[in-house]
Amino acid sequence: MPDTPHDIQFPLADFDRSLLPEDQRELLGDSYLQAIREHLIGQFVGQGGAAEVAVTHDRVIIRWKESDKAESLADQGANHLKQGNTDKGIATLRVALERDPADAAALFNLGMSLVEARHVGEALELLERLVAIAPDYPSAWVALGVAQGSFGEIDVAIQSFREGLVRHPQDPFAHKNLGAALSQSGQLDEARDHLKAAVVLLPSDAQAWLNLGMNLEQSGVTAEAETAYQRVITLDPGGHLAEKAEAGRNRITQIKFRNACGALRPDVLTYCGDAIRVFETMPQEEVQRTTLEIAMLGAKGLTVNDPSTKYQLRSLPGDFTGLHLLCIEYVGFKIIDPTVDIGFDISAEYAEACRLRGQPQ
Repeated sequence: MPDTPHDIQFPLADFDRSLLPEDQRELLGDSYLQAIREHLIGQFVGQGGAAEVAVTHDRVIIRWKESDKAESLADQGANHLKQGNTDKGIATLRVALERDPADAAALFNLGMSLVEARHVGEALELLERLVAIAPDYPSAWVALGVAQGSFGEIDVAIQSFREGLVRHPQDPFAHKNLGAALSQSGQLDEARDHLKAAVVLLPSDAQAWLNLGMNLEQSGVTAEAETAYQRVITLDPGGHLAEKAEAGRNRITQIKFRNACGALRPDVLTYCGDAIRVFETMPQEEVQRTTLEIAMLGAKGLTVNDPSTKYQLRSLPGDFTGLHLLCIEYVGFKIIDPTVDIGFDISAEYAEACRLRGQPQ
């Protein structure tokens, strides 16, 4: 079967200069036309066909020969996006839509990539066209809802996610996004059902677990929230989602901490006073060494609500509870860098300890 040629034309004025390398965006005349030609030819390299590109003073003409064995342009564009080549993926998907404005795969992938690139207006237009011509396309309504949510239209997004679930009841991303949107709008109970469904369907999705943890925390279901947050930390070690989960765990720990003894914790007051006393006679370099050693331990997790003395330090003798170490760290940073926030508020106990010792805070 012979190759099938396709001609695509558009006005030169419609070409987006920002697609060119930065040092070519201000070119004029023939140099500008040549830069466009080389850029467009490069977009088709290795795509299972051949492209001829002509650039005149007012038009861009692309003649593309695609073998019957080659994957579709929409698939090629999607693969470029998966490989992180966003510019090439978007350019390829645009060409696919020039050839076939009703290509559902191209509409879906280009719409989603434009949402991620924060071109939400154009993304909405494409995704609204998608659900109009292919309402049962997998995740089409989810993609539209994501775009609507990015535009600040949460209520409209919720309706799109609901429509997605009507058409695809087991779509994990519909559950995930509907749950997040319902949580954002304050509908915590209904949201939780969808978020729990999402983590069953997407057990390795750290964002889904984080959404569930935040919902549970807001709902006061702290034990389950801690479990969800721990799952995030396991799935995304050292990542920004893990940081958010750790912050959530710290908030829950502080609530438990305050609920245990009311306003001022006598044990924390004692620990802070002892740390102030020890650090008073210690050179600043040693204070820093001890404080940073505890901070490193804290990065791995200190069990603040466990009364057992299971921690040791190289820089100080003795066995310590997690709460004791946290108090030493807090006092240490007050000495070496008061701007540091360790993520745990014992400022009231620290202030009282300073007052009792006659020291400024």
